[in-house]
Amino acid sequence: MKNKPFIIIIVLLCTTINYGQEDDNKDFALWNSIGVKYAPIKRLKLGVEQHLRLKEDASTTDEYFTEVQAEFEILKNLEIGGAMRFIKENDNVGKIQGYEKHFRYNVDLSYRLELIKKLDIAFRLRYQNKRELDLEDGVEDIPGETLRFKTAFEYSIKNWPLDPEFAVEIFNRKRDGAAFIGDAKLSRYRLTWGASYNLKKFGKFGIYFRYQENTRVDNDFQTKILGLKYSYSIN
Repeated sequence: MKNKPFIIIIVLLCTTINYGQEDDNKDFALWNSIGVKYAPIKRLKLGVEQHLRLKEDASTTDEYFTEVQAEFEILKNLEIGGAMRFIKENDNVGKIQGYEKHFRYNVDLSYRLELIKKLDIAFRLRYQNKRELDLEDGVEDIPGETLRFKTAFEYSIKNWPLDPEFAVEIFNRKRDGAAFIGDAKLSRYRLTWGASYNLKKFGKFGIYFRYQENTRVDNDFQTKILGLKYSYSIN
């Protein structure tokens, strides 16, 4: 059975998730995405993705958004990139509830190198800026600025259809009047285990399990995330 390894990975990831979240500061989420990629010229990659994220034990919509991406290789293994997100976020807490419109953009600098044969390590530094749209008159628009650093390990196993990956990412969210440098404080971190399965004519499928924790005292929250993704390359 050719797809047996992929099924085994799904089962193993799913069994690590505790669906019954007893604490108010813990949750299980389901993140889904589907996308298309296109390379119009050498070194330039474009893409568009549609995302749907569920929260509260994957029973309620958290947000859905469209993301437009671009990456350009300026030197061998060194890329700059950026993306824009148009987000509808479900605010179901408090007196005023409903879907809010947000816009987010990010700028990336990425570098990849081969540690040993078939084992790659990738680094990514990201600046992101998110703000809410359609605010009422008189409400100050204060963008949420975050600096993120991600390290990922990817391994290609001979005669094995899955490419496993492990990643660590830390977040530093800028507070009012603070600076990223000098006043840096860890606000969130992520640990991700995943694998992808490339079907040449049908696209690339991926699954991952992610543990995410907010580390600020005023927002201590833990989330276990199961992610499913699919992308298709036009060329």
